[in-house]
Amino acid sequence: MIITGLKRLGKGRYEVYLDGEVAFVLYKGDLARYDLHEGEELTEECRQQIYSETLQKRAVNRILFLLQSRDYTYHELKEKLRQGQYPDEITEGALSEVSAYGYINDANYAERYVECYRDRKSLGKIRQELLRRGIDRETVDDAIGEGRRQQEASAENLEQMQIRRLLEKRHFDPACTDRKEKDRHYAFLIRRGYSSSDIMAVFREYKDGQILDEYSLT
Repeated sequence: MIITGLKRLGKGRYEVYLDGEVAFVLYKGDLARYDLHEGEELTEECRQQIYSETLQKRAVNRILFLLQSRDYTYHELKEKLRQGQYPDEITEGALSEVSAYGYINDANYAERYVECYRDRKSLGKIRQELLRRGIDRETVDDAIGEGRRQQEASAENLEQMQIRRLLEKRHFDPACTDRKEKDRHYAFLIRRGYSSSDIMAVFREYKDGQILDEYSLT
């Protein structure tokens, strides 16, 4: 491999051209360290040394620096390194190294994203955004499914909480209430649009929780 160009980028950075193509970017000090000069040969041994001693470490540090401010998907970090002109070999190696420590996990990213935005955006919109961030469809669908289950559970818990509050306002006390009065409370809640299953779940929380076994689930 022949060093066919050393193009200055500013801030002491240089594009290194090998056989006419951009191979990687180094700092001025790196050029001196590895004794790189335009028109001279770059041995495979020296190239591997540059990759392992300098570029790999810098790519890993770049990823860790980015992750300090917020979470990124694997695809987003790969694009950041590509913009930094790291060779594909270095990019893949650095991402694998950081992933091995658990710092990059698209499944966790998707789950946290759904949890954060499910009350502000539709699940369809969230799916589009996660796919655009490079997360594979299966991982996104798993996160969306879990988000939908949590959303349904939250809605159910909200309904039951509202039922409790209504019963408290109506001074419902199963220990001092006869069957006719219980029927009246039950009918009131049904008229308010609450499901029989939610009403039964709340009634069973009382010590006299067996009362709704006599009610129809339909």
